[in-house]
Amino acid sequence: MGFNSVLKSKNLYLLYLLPFILAAIAFLRFTLDGDGGIICRENGLISFPFLNENQHLLWLKAAGMFVLLCLSFLIFFIADRYKFLSRITVLPALFYALMSAGIICHYGVNNYLLAAFCMIVAISRLQSAIVHSNSNAPVFGFGLFTCLAVLLCPKLVSLLLWAIVVLPFSGRANVKDLVALFIGFFTTLFFTAAYYFWTDQLFELPAVFSETLLAGEGFWRLMPEKLAAYIVFGVLIIVSLYNVIVNSSTAIVAQRRGIFSMLSMLLFAGSSLFFIPFNCHGIMLILAIPLSYLFSQYFISHRILWLGNVLFLLMLTACVWTIW
Repeated sequence: MGFNSVLKSKNLYLLYLLPFILAAIAFLRFTLDGDGGIICRENGLISFPFLNENQHLLWLKAAGMFVLLCLSFLIFFIADRYKFLSRITVLPALFYALMSAGIICHYGVNNYLLAAFCMIVAISRLQSAIVHSNSNAPVFGFGLFTCLAVLLCPKLVSLLLWAIVVLPFSGRANVKDLVALFIGFFTTLFFTAAYYFWTDQLFELPAVFSETLLAGEGFWRLMPEKLAAYIVFGVLIIVSLYNVIVNSSTAIVAQRRGIFSMLSMLLFAGSSLFFIPFNCHGIMLILAIPLSYLFSQYFISHRILWLGNVLFLLMLTACVWTIW
């Protein structure tokens, strides 16, 4: 009962504890078990060599934890503003921070963290497009930031297809909406191509994209000792998905569209784990976004108390396992 009362609480005190939780994780991980970490070289079409060359620096990892804290707050504020969860809760911020902290601890700051920021902003624009159906500006922003995330990390290319597919199912299926989406895509592409043209590298652009996309190895071969944690996440996904399907009939239209957009993002981005090679587990910074909302919806609406307690403890264990 104790766990369930906390999980289903509408109080926001956990939001104020989140900085201290991340600070404690950073202190324990970097002080008691400080290692150089693992370099994750993700050179996108938009890349920052400084990050790739200095991921091992402690101050940069600390900065990454601060950025992670900011992203967690953004995830909470999006759910609070657009109300696509069944009640107000700080769980999305908490879950995103816990699931993503291990990525920062192991790999430091890289392009995936920047892409995660872009995708959080893109999701905010998508939820705004669902709620404000009379404006095309949110659709334009959704396309722009989704494409920017892909240019930062070409291995997220499936998100472009997701953006096209999810729009009609979000109640934005007319021609103007699709045009606004593609204008957002092309705006990002235009400025990126302009930079490559300015630096006399325009004809190298396709080769850079394909080489970056195909570099690496299978996701499940990376750090196999963490596989047990991802199996736990998989079990939670199945249970949470069942819960969402069962309770979807009682949700209002905007809530159904909002949670469906997260489920479809998880499907498209998660499927890439099986056919796109990776250099590191950085894509979990992206997958943790829909997972944080999906898991939160389960824990605030489940009815079998003992099962909720067990799954919450399993999730905490899995998150700790990904950190060490």
